[in-house]
Amino acid sequence: MALSAAAALGYARLLEPNWVEVVEQNLAIPHLPEHLVGTRIAQLSDIHLGEYTGPEKLLDAVERVNRLAPDLVFLTGDYVTRTERDASGLVEPLRRLAAPTYAILGNHDLWTDRTTVTQALAETPAQLLVNRGEEALPGLFVAGVDDIWSGRPDVRAALADSPAGAVSLLLAHEPDYFDRVVGADAPVAVQFSGHSHGGQVRIPSTTPDGAGLWTRAPVLPRYGERYPIGLYRVGQRQVYTNRGLGVWPLPYRVNCRPEITIFRLAMKEQ
Repeated sequence: MALSAAAALGYARLLEPNWVEVVEQNLAIPHLPEHLVGTRIAQLSDIHLGEYTGPEKLLDAVERVNRLAPDLVFLTGDYVTRTERDASGLVEPLRRLAAPTYAILGNHDLWTDRTTVTQALAETPAQLLVNRGEEALPGLFVAGVDDIWSGRPDVRAALADSPAGAVSLLLAHEPDYFDRVVGADAPVAVQFSGHSHGGQVRIPSTTPDGAGLWTRAPVLPRYGERYPIGLYRVGQRQVYTNRGLGVWPLPYRVNCRPEITIFRLAMKEQ
């Protein structure tokens, strides 16, 4: 029993947190312009540079993303955990991203120091979107909101410059912000989030969760409880919650590997 317990602890501490999975996910979007069908987007989230995650893990993830050759890259916050100096570890890895990159901030970035993290991102190709957006590709608008927990998110301001008829994608660190998007009837096709880490530790369940998984997370963070992992649909809108690269507050993962997501945009049949 002692050996089994030690093996399980070793797996949860040493193996699974470093066993990064590349998840391929199709996103069927109503009225997607034909020229955008097949567009590929990579998402990285919750890097949490600090005690348990170093820049070398981020560099490895960036190199894997580059080999996958996406058209766009989304970074959905929590680059650091709690120490300002760790933000410098973002610069060299993120400078190597080959595709146009859009970023938002997460709650840990604000709790650590918004200015320091913003300055580090400014030294990379990533375009930081705080309650604003840009037309990333013809007919594809990418918007980002400020952190919901400690910032001042404004989805209307984020979408204000969206061209008529464009498909709008939203970056929002906490997935439960999706309820506000739906409640505001905001013209968002897909929200991309992180924050929850999928729970990090998931135990078997007798019933599937909202994402169709037969596991559940006993502990989830505030604003990461309703849409904690994977893809969810509400009407014509979707939200995807990435499991993240790093770990916090404990350095364990079980049934919840760190994740790089590759999305492929597709036309939804009417």
